[in-house]
Amino acid sequence: MLEKLSPHIVLTRYVSFVKLISMLEQGFFIPKANLFTDNWEGNLHLFNGEKDHFQTEGELVTAKDWVYVSCWYQDEPESHAMWNSYGQSDDSLAIQTTNGDLKSAYSASNFDPMCSYFGEVYYQQPDSAYNLYDRKKIFSWFSNNNDFSVNGKISNLTYRLYHKHKAFSFENEARLVLVDNDATLESNNDKAGIHLSVEHSREMIKKIILHPNSSAWFEDTVHKLIKDTYKLDIPIHKSSLIGSKN
Repeated sequence: MLEKLSPHIVLTRYVSFVKLISMLEQGFFIPKANLFTDNWEGNLHLFNGEKDHFQTEGELVTAKDWVYVSCWYQDEPESHAMWNSYGQSDDSLAIQTTNGDLKSAYSASNFDPMCSYFGEVYYQQPDSAYNLYDRKKIFSWFSNNNDFSVNGKISNLTYRLYHKHKAFSFENEARLVLVDNDATLESNNDKAGIHLSVEHSREMIKKIILHPNSSAWFEDTVHKLIKDTYKLDIPIHKSSLIGSKN
């Protein structure tokens, strides 16, 4: 059974320095699902090689066009595997927030209420993928969540996005999934995603962790950016994994 996550759970994203700048300047970006490089997203039950009879490939692509997804590592201690996968450059870092702070930043960004979910990802072996939907549940992010009355094939996609191949279990992932109010299989979405407000994107960052192999120059640059340029009181720490090897 999937579990509803506490508002106090620590969420971590391993990002490039450029993405940190973008978040500070333009607001936290939540992309639509079809911009993900993993084409298997939302297709776990196809890993055994069989075709999906519920929707065509075209319908799946269009459904992903209307669903926005934000992925987080749901734990406070650092992950060596996550640094290797998502912090490949020495000039990368991790930002931390909480479920409650992310929710507050979204709520304060003045979007029209969207159908929204937040929960942990369930990891499944391909040979038992047909059983992955049994007795599983995804949770609305708000108690007054918008009724989801758009096409059932888009609704089904939101559910699938909480299920991934067992090989990705090291990601220990929690996901925010939002469905655009204009979602339809009859047209495409011209937005690449949505941005939370700049002010509240900055406020939701509770800690920054620098790459284990970051240089003194990079550390100094981040400190000056946060403290001097943006005047933000965000704790900045060097990784606890200093000296670790790939």
